[in-house]
Formats: sequence, structure tokens, C-alpha cells
Amino acid sequence: MSNKMKAAVLNELGKPLEIQEVEIPEIMDNDVLVKVAAVHIAPSTKGLLNAGGDFIRPNLPAIFGSDVVGTVTKVGKAVKGINEGQRVYVNSLISNGTDEFSLKGKNQLSDSMAFVGMFTFNPNGTKLLNEYRGGFAEYMKIPYTNIVPLDSSITDEQAVRLGYLGTAYQALKYAKVNQHSTVLINGATGTLGVSAVHMALAMGASKIIAVANRKDRLDKLASINPKKIIPISLQDDDYMQKILGATEGKGADALIDCLQYVGAGSTNQLLFAMKKAGTAVFIGGATGNVSVPYGFLLGTEVNITGSIWFSTADGIEMVNLVKNGHLDLSKLENKVYNFDKINEAIDYADARNGGVYNIVVKM
Repeated sequence: MSNKMKAAVLNELGKPLEIQEVEIPEIMDNDVLVKVAAVHIAPSTKGLLNAGGDFIRPNLPAIFGSDVVGTVTKVGKAVKGINEGQRVYVNSLISNGTDEFSLKGKNQLSDSMAFVGMFTFNPNGTKLLNEYRGGFAEYMKIPYTNIVPLDSSITDEQAVRLGYLGTAYQALKYAKVNQHSTVLINGATGTLGVSAVHMALAMGASKIIAVANRKDRLDKLASINPKKIIPISLQDDDYMQKILGATEGKGADALIDCLQYVGAGSTNQLLFAMKKAGTAVFIGGATGNVSVPYGFLLGTEVNITGSIWFSTADGIEMVNLVKNGHLDLSKLENKVYNFDKINEAIDYADARNGGVYNIVVKM
């Protein structure tokens, strides 16, 4: 095998990616080398490639790209249980594995945490961020603990969506969603919101109240399962009354807030559409603050928390949910681009056409 590969490289912020020949990464004892087959293009990708944002990018020139599906082509000397030729999904979240939170299985809270092919929030994560480059390339290396084995029950196009699905899955687990739960999802028509709807269905939620602005997108989303999904538009003056009506006045057991890059006004309102002792989990990227009266929390015992990403174990669980038929991803509409059209794919994702579209680049 040649020691060179094709990669889409960012040489300067704000400029298009350039397809170049670069060195294939050298793996260490605990790494695997993955030949990339497909990679997801998130709506936020173009923003990541431009200046701005309250996060730390890898040093330029850089290879971005997360949520990768491919085949293991090489394993490190210390790797066990993962074989060459195995089809896998790559969990992008890494940490040094030795700090308090990593050892508790909370890698996302580690100061060394980084999202491979994306960013880190902490300068302590820059070493890992620069060592492990992203998936906009023919090959990428990754620690073996980030590998989720795949089988034929899930396609490449579906598997690259596991990042967004997993973010929603962990939040729904935090809220203890089950077959008795009514789940209220804010920002339901975005990529994260649509993923949350799919995961709530997979976990057996009895009722899903999908809240967003665009009525046409809400109706399309509800068509996935009209018996369980109730679409309610924030454009309606009486949306709070409609939500409470859908819950027989009791409120929702769980609020999963998936808002991206907008104010948190609707979030503040929807907290008052929750059932007593319910749980609200914030997983989006809304701006502004959430303000709740002290007496409201005292009188309702509503829990409010955040959630970042998911574990590799969650990834394995989600693949099993697909395998046993609980997680049905067939209604996602795949927009597939060849690798040489990666900048077009990024532009399409940036246009934010709605979360039912699944934007994928294939090698």
C-alpha cells in the first residue's frame, strides 16, 4: 500500500477544502487505521471551516470530518477484539482516558476531550485534536475504544448519522424515556431534532410532541409515524395550549431541546409545558439564557440538565436497535455526494434544508 492518500484539506479559514495528497497516518499500539467509505456532513460544517465560534480548531492545514463509516485495514499491537476487514463506525469523541471523568465513562467532561475532525473546548484537548485527524480523507486513525462494529442491517448512509442519533439517545436515556413517556422535542425539524424523534420512537415513547417553526417540515416529520408524532408549530399563538392539550393538561415527561443557533425563548416557554418531576435535557446550540422561577422548580421538582455526545457503548446499543427493528432509519432522505464534490455537499448542508435530509460524502 502506498504511504500517500487523498484528503480534503483546509489550508485557510473561510476557503474551500482542497483535495491533496498527504501522508497516511501512522497508528500507535492502541489505534486502528480505518479506510473511509462514507462521512456525514453536518449543517454546522461550513461554520466550523470559517473564522469565529467559541471553540478551538485543529492547527492548519487540517483535515476535518466526523461521523465516519469504513473498514479497519490495520490494528495496533495492543488492540484486541477488532479485526482487519471489519466494517465499523467511528465515534469522534476522544479523551486521554486517565482523568477522573474518563475513568467514569464521562469522556465528554474530560478537560482533554476533543471531537476528532471538529474541535475542542479546552486547550488541554489540542494535543489529541491535532494527533487524530478527521475523516475527509481516504484513511483515518482512531483509538480502538472508539470503534463501533457494524453489520449488514445498517447501511453506510444510515450509520454516518449515528453521531446525531447518539447525541439524542444519551439525552433520552438521561430523561429515562420508556414506553410510558410523552416526549416534547423542541427544534424537532433540524438534523438533531429529527434524530431525537427517531430515537424516541425506537425507545418506545408513547407520544412525541414535535415543536418547530416550519409547518411543512413538521407535517413531513409527523408522516414518519402519524399515530405517535404530534406536530405543533411555534408560529401558532396558542402553541402552549396545544401542547398541554396533547398531554391532557399534565405536561410532558421529558423535554429534549435541540435548538441550534437561535435564541432560547421557546425553551423558556416549553419548560412550563413539563410534567411534575419531568426532565429537560438541553443538547442543541441555542444562544441566550434560560430563566426559571425558583418557586417553579421547588413546586414541580422538574430536573434541568445538559448532555454532550454519547459513548461508544451507546453506539453499539443503537446498532442493535437497528438490527432488531426498533430504530427505523429508512425514512431519512439521503443526499449523497462523491468525494470530489465535498464542497458542494458542505454548501448544501449549510443551507439547512431540514433534518430529514441526510447529507453524505462517499469515497
